[in-house]
Amino acid sequence: MWVNPDGGRTAKGEPCFIAGQGKDQPMKEHYVYGAGSLGYGYYHLLTRDSHKILYVRLQSTTPFACCSCFNKEATRAIDEHDDITRICYNRSVATIPDDIQAAKDAEAKARGTAKAVYNFTQNEQLVVNAIQTGVFIAHG
Repeated sequence: MWVNPDGGRTAKGEPCFIAGQGKDQPMKEHYVYGAGSLGYGYYHLLTRDSHKILYVRLQSTTPFACCSCFNKEATRAIDEHDDITRICYNRSVATIPDDIQAAKDAEAKARGTAKAVYNFTQNEQLVVNAIQTGVFIAHG
C-alpha cells in the first residue's frame, strides 16, 4: 500500500511528508518537493503524492522535438521522456505501488472516462433527436 503522507513513516522511520516553505526548495534524496495533499513540502517516493507532483512536472518539461525524425538522439530523449511520464502517471493513479497494477489501474481509469464520455454523447443525441422529432410532428 502507498504510505500516507499525513503522519506516515517509511520502514526506516523517515517521515513521508516534511513541510516546506514556499515553492522552491533544495533537492532531498528519496523525496519530491511540490504541492500535494498536505500543501507544499517534501513527499517521500513511497507516497502517491510524489508521483502526482512528478507527473505534473514532467508534463511541463517536454523535450524540444526539432527535427526528431532525423535525429536518433532527440527521438530517444522524447521516447524516454514519454516512458517516464507514463510511469509517473500510472503510479499517480495506482491503488498500490506496483507498476504492473499501476498500468492496469490507469487503463481502468481511461476506460471509465471513455465510457462516461460515450454515455454523455449518446444522451445528447437522444435529446437532440427527441427535439427534432417533436418539431417535425408539430410542423408536420
